[in-house]
Amino acid sequence: MIYQKALSPKEVWEIWEYSLKQKNNTNEGAFISDEKILFESGLNHQPNKDGVYTYRIPALLKTQEGTLIAGADQRWEHFRDWGTIAMVVRRSEDKGESWQEIQTLVKLRDNPLAPKGKSHLDEYSDSPVNIDMVLVQDHLSKTKRIFSIYDMYPAGRGIFGMTDSPEQEYSQMDQKSYLNLYKVDQKDHKEKGIYTVRENGVVYAPDGQPTDYHVVIVSTQKNYSDLGDIYHGKKRIGNIYFTSYKSSPFRIAKSNYIWLSYSDDDGKSWSSPRDITANLRHPGIKFLGVGPGAGIVLRHGAYAGRIVVPAYSTNWLSHLESSQSSRVIYSDDHGESWQLGDAVNDNRLLENGETIHSTSMDKRHVFDQNTESAVVQLKNGDLKLFLRNTAKANCLQVATSKDGGKSFEKDLDIYGEVPEAYVQLSAVAFERDQKEYILLVNANGPGDLRQDGYARLAEVQADGSLKWLSHRLLQAGKFAYNCVQMIDDHHFGVLYEHSKGNQNDFNLIFKTFNWQYLTEGFTKQEQGKISFSQLSVKDFFFICQQLF
Repeated sequence: MIYQKALSPKEVWEIWEYSLKQKNNTNEGAFISDEKILFESGLNHQPNKDGVYTYRIPALLKTQEGTLIAGADQRWEHFRDWGTIAMVVRRSEDKGESWQEIQTLVKLRDNPLAPKGKSHLDEYSDSPVNIDMVLVQDHLSKTKRIFSIYDMYPAGRGIFGMTDSPEQEYSQMDQKSYLNLYKVDQKDHKEKGIYTVRENGVVYAPDGQPTDYHVVIVSTQKNYSDLGDIYHGKKRIGNIYFTSYKSSPFRIAKSNYIWLSYSDDDGKSWSSPRDITANLRHPGIKFLGVGPGAGIVLRHGAYAGRIVVPAYSTNWLSHLESSQSSRVIYSDDHGESWQLGDAVNDNRLLENGETIHSTSMDKRHVFDQNTESAVVQLKNGDLKLFLRNTAKANCLQVATSKDGGKSFEKDLDIYGEVPEAYVQLSAVAFERDQKEYILLVNANGPGDLRQDGYARLAEVQADGSLKWLSHRLLQAGKFAYNCVQMIDDHHFGVLYEHSKGNQNDFNLIFKTFNWQYLTEGFTKQEQGKISFSQLSVKDFFFICQQLF
């Protein structure tokens, strides 16, 4: 085609998108929808009309009723992993055609005494944080309970601001765990012992006697914003989640926690959050958080009925630098109590013959880390954990568990034909025509560039290995975290991070596509070759500059 003028970058982009759409829908029966913005961020580094700077971290669940629930981090001040972050969801009762208004699961109180915008790194770091949602439904329970599970930090910079020495989060008494409170004298700033929060939020002194203080541990307020508020008698004196600029002498341990909200009405309303961390902690772990997206309930084998949620941890030796390790948390009693599985890196055998452990990994293991993950179960009962990883090869790694996530095999499966751009990914397992498949969605790179989202179809082989059949482009340009679900026997839905132009990173986009889109007329990726659809935006614009 010959144009009468030089095309602007915007025009080139629009033509490219149109061409991709035409290409993607040319196969008879194959379908991929247009982009639908479910959570819209601001523009030009400014907040949107509701005052929200950006949305991140998509979660997606199809419920037993067929409802789609989309979850997100609602980040008010900036795109970083701290500050004012609310856990929010939207519902669709027509397979994603229309969506109800945003619901807030929890939005914790900001510290009113904290100054704003002190520096680039400290900006808005004096608020408690919720972050990184996982959605999962216990379809075997009487109420078909839906869980939203997410991380919590006291005020600070989240995972990037954790202390270098451990503080005890809980005290054990009579086979119960109670949240610890550290009391710091307002005059000499010295700690005055460890208090505990017990039944009904009553604060007990170090000598085991009740005090006149009590903490809000179950909320009835809008957005559950008063959680952590502490009262002396009837007077609110502060919040135990504030760590600086405090009006109260009490604070929780400077650690991180895992909270749970639930819904018994198909996501229409949600409970006050509950802390489930106490059973999951052990001394070798510094950080423990969920791998956002979707969990599963096991359907096959000895552990059928178990709720499994991806998680990952770090140790005290090297934290994020070289100790990140994938694992799962799980429940065998419909979400009442939770257990921590061993990490993928616990007793993992490396290619050099070294056996490593998540609690002792150090700077030698920078390229042996695995972090956020996606979990599926095969018909043979095995769990497959698809790993975001730091390996130099930038390709997919998969861990296998044969005991429902309690432990993992020593060796990882490596798939060199599947790029892994060091970013969260998602997967679902399903059957069709008496064959077993895995659908994986992730960024294509190159390297660790979060770009060009692909849907990748694999057939499960008799030995549990995966034969990759197709790699189909879902979204050109920026593509980061995502969550995919099977909507019905023929259609899939994916919620993902994407932005373009002057949009703040990111909008959360919803798309649907069908089985035919995955299987008809696809072009297999070939190592050493680059197809047009695999070009990065940068490379594409370079070519356009030469042509025009």
